Amino acid sequence: MKRLKKVIPFALFACIAFSTLPLSACGENDGENVLRIASWDEYICEGGEDSYFGEGAPLYEEFETWYKETYGKEVTVKYIPLQDNETMYNKIKMGDSYDLLCPSEYMIMKLAEEGYIQKLPSTFYDTDIEHNYYAKYVSPYIKDVFENGTMNDGSKWAEYTAGYMWGSTGFVYNPQTVDKEDVKSWNIFTNKKYERKITAKDNVRDSYFAGLGIYHEQAMLALKNKLESGEITLSEYKIALSTMMNDTSENTMKNVQNILKSLRQNVYGLETDEGKLDVVTGRFDISYQWSGDAVYTLDVGESEEINDEPIYLEYCIPDAASNLFFDGWVLMKDSKNVDAATAFINFLSIPQNVIRNMYYIGYTSCVGGEEVYEYVQETYGASEDEEDTTLYDLSYFFGEDHQLLTTKEQTTRQLFAQYPDVSTIDRLVVMKYFDKETNERANRMWNTIK
Repeated sequence: MKRLKKVIPFALFACIAFSTLPLSACGENDGENVLRIASWDEYICEGGEDSYFGEGAPLYEEFETWYKETYGKEVTVKYIPLQDNETMYNKIKMGDSYDLLCPSEYMIMKLAEEGYIQKLPSTFYDTDIEHNYYAKYVSPYIKDVFENGTMNDGSKWAEYTAGYMWGSTGFVYNPQTVDKEDVKSWNIFTNKKYERKITAKDNVRDSYFAGLGIYHEQAMLALKNKLESGEITLSEYKIALSTMMNDTSENTMKNVQNILKSLRQNVYGLETDEGKLDVVTGRFDISYQWSGDAVYTLDVGESEEINDEPIYLEYCIPDAASNLFFDGWVLMKDSKNVDAATAFINFLSIPQNVIRNMYYIGYTSCVGGEEVYEYVQETYGASEDEEDTTLYDLSYFFGEDHQLLTTKEQTTRQLFAQYPDVSTIDRLVVMKYFDKETNERANRMWNTIK
């Protein structure tokens, strides 16, 4: 896999906090057209030998040249990498100012609710405008998700945000030591068969979501049966799943707290990034991961970079439900450079730049289009003379008649992690943000678990 050009030892230190210069130290000159962007470290193509072309500058530097050539104006990009959503939120609360942010879905909802971000310009989705690449190439699946997702005031997600990367959460596991049926259930977290052989996430939101998965699993599987028998519609099914997997009532949280205590006793530990390599080395057999990290882990396992022999790990999304996450670009309320900010979103949505980003960071872009499909085909496609192949339907993401011929093993490996099949997509749920009171209760609960 091409992503293996990334330097593997970096992952060993991924939990180190990255420091950034305060905005007042950026050295901006009077009259300089500056675009301030806050995102995550290692979340954009940085160019160099690890990039798709094996050379070149970071995309945010290339944007400066593209912007001048396209609009005839100078712009200087100040790209500020931050550690996580909470760091971003705290910096905004403290008065730091940016033009463009790339938070996760729940933080976008929170920032909108608290009035820190503004809606995208009305012209942003006009496909008749030549350089509106996002509107032209955004996946129909992502477009539908953003059109149907709403803020507390009823506004559509699409009014505030343009999708950057998306994915799911699930289990990376070693099929040589883990029963494939066991890993389909959230209860694997508390299954004594895997005591000290599985990890959970070291944050309240992801672990609470896992606890909800265990708590509501039987009810959600019953809903799935009703959907398959035609007793309920797909819309009713999705609404019910979302309600259960966003259940923060006091009674439910108490029950989930007890579940998480059992989980904590059974797991090897709580982790953020370090589990990506430990499941490869065999320290444990199962790791709950974000899909982009899962792809990286599977790539490393088969590379022989760590072990003498390749290890072919797999990725599984629980049968009952799991998380649909996305990071999206939003404009801060006081953005002084809306034109350059929206141009930056469109620049990253040019298919070639989409491919460069996906190749470099390993996550899945919200942008589709034929060039991106061809890249997926190049990466995961099988030749007609290969054995054990299957047609994998990607029409939901790329549009009609996109059936990829791939190896059967990819239906449980990297391809599945990046683009789950249609039946799996239907049971993915977006986690909504916790309001202040819920967040306080959740944090108190979490403190009793850690």
